[in-house]
Amino acid sequence: MHDALIPHEQIDDFFILRARAFTSKVRRMVTVDVLQNEDLQLLEWQLLFSVARFGSCHLAFITRSTSIDPAHGSRAASALENKGLITRREDPQNRRRKLISMTSKGIEVFERIWPNARMAVKNITDHLDPVDFAELKRLMDLLNKASAQTTVKNLGHQHSIQLEDEKIVIEPP
Repeated sequence: MHDALIPHEQIDDFFILRARAFTSKVRRMVTVDVLQNEDLQLLEWQLLFSVARFGSCHLAFITRSTSIDPAHGSRAASALENKGLITRREDPQNRRRKLISMTSKGIEVFERIWPNARMAVKNITDHLDPVDFAELKRLMDLLNKASAQTTVKNLGHQHSIQLEDEKIVIEPP
């Protein structure tokens, strides 16, 4: 047996624990309250939401722009495609990539779920004063930007990455 190895004040500054606890609670809430009667897993919903957010794009763009792991995103895309909610077709600008687009059924499912998802999150954020909520979003944006810069700096010459916006908008056929 031993006492705690990390002083309490260091844990308090390790905000990732608070962020993870909050994120876990929100994910659980969305799964139970929003997706319970839908034929979608949380990751499938996140991918469908991302396509609704970004428009037609490739999976690599989504995974770089979100917290979705590429391998998990690929499996979720296959599941959504099997359910008829998305299509994948060759990117005319890069034949190695597939563009993901929502089908009419996917749009219908998204439009049914989205108001409930927004309301579920709003029920949480409404506990904040509008000024505090704006400040929280500003601070989160600063932290996301700082972490992206740190990641790029730490990659150095080990990896080449593309930072430009690779979003592709294609009109439906």
